[in-house]
Amino acid sequence: MLGKLNHSQLISLARRKCITPLLPQLHKGQNGRICVIGGCEDYTGAPFFSARATALMGCDMTHVICDQSAATVIKSYSPDLMVHPYLHQGGQGEMDKVRALIGRMHAIIVGPGLGRDESMLRNVKEIIQYILEEHQGSIPIVLDADGLWLVTQDDQVRHMLTRFPRGRIVLTPNVVEFKRLATALGVSNDEGEIGRRIAHTLKCILVEKGQQDKIFAPEGNLCLVNSTEGSPKRVGGQGDTLTGTIGCLISFSRARYDFHICPDNDDEKLEWVDYALLSCYAGSTLTRECAKLAFADLKRSMQTSDVNLRVGEAYDKMFG
Repeated sequence: MLGKLNHSQLISLARRKCITPLLPQLHKGQNGRICVIGGCEDYTGAPFFSARATALMGCDMTHVICDQSAATVIKSYSPDLMVHPYLHQGGQGEMDKVRALIGRMHAIIVGPGLGRDESMLRNVKEIIQYILEEHQGSIPIVLDADGLWLVTQDDQVRHMLTRFPRGRIVLTPNVVEFKRLATALGVSNDEGEIGRRIAHTLKCILVEKGQQDKIFAPEGNLCLVNSTEGSPKRVGGQGDTLTGTIGCLISFSRARYDFHICPDNDDEKLEWVDYALLSCYAGSTLTRECAKLAFADLKRSMQTSDVNLRVGEAYDKMFG
């Protein structure tokens, strides 16, 4: 069905199906609970931008689980985020606290500012395993940055991803990360479009970022191509805004699909994979709109924070 719709129709469908309403009878947390897992001594901006994007999208509760060295820094950026120093570089971390928090989330974002410390990556692997085994893979995970590095380096992690229900895992690689994934999986041009092969092999949704964002389904031939206008200037951290917008839309979608906070009253029924694909497409569009708005104001001086700050404005323009 989604493959037959044009851009305007996809955004309209996302507005009707994915966005949760603001209703007086809903209590705090029903309109989205997200946790960003990332942030270490060297990288504190990435998890902040990802988490703040979810908050500016209207997510009720946004958490960050990070290394101890990053927690105070991220807290200083914004009092709106709940920051937990439960991951420890060079140590085991406080995994009991992590598991208790993760179990309450609608969606998880893994990777922004995570770094490549072996103990941090080991903790992330344990989190993925916990969601798969204790929650039957029901909590969606958006993997980016060093979360994708872990996928390329650990065949056990790759095997775990294939066991999640379809559409509960989303990968968002840039050009370099995409090539690294293809190499790790042994996928080449000889076997057809690489993005589709990666998505099918890992049984995940793949958002191939580029001049056009290509969003591949975990099965079949569906690929949503987003070529809406963005910014001619690229800034580091725009991908963190993207993971935040996608993660937030997936949390809204899960609130509707899994928890039925706003049941569909029409005959246009969607499967979970459709919700997840729509969330990715709408998140891609919204992030491009943020960059477009920021560049229109600031031109070459545009920075990551300028793009990130436009999330609320772009959301209102698309869905308000």
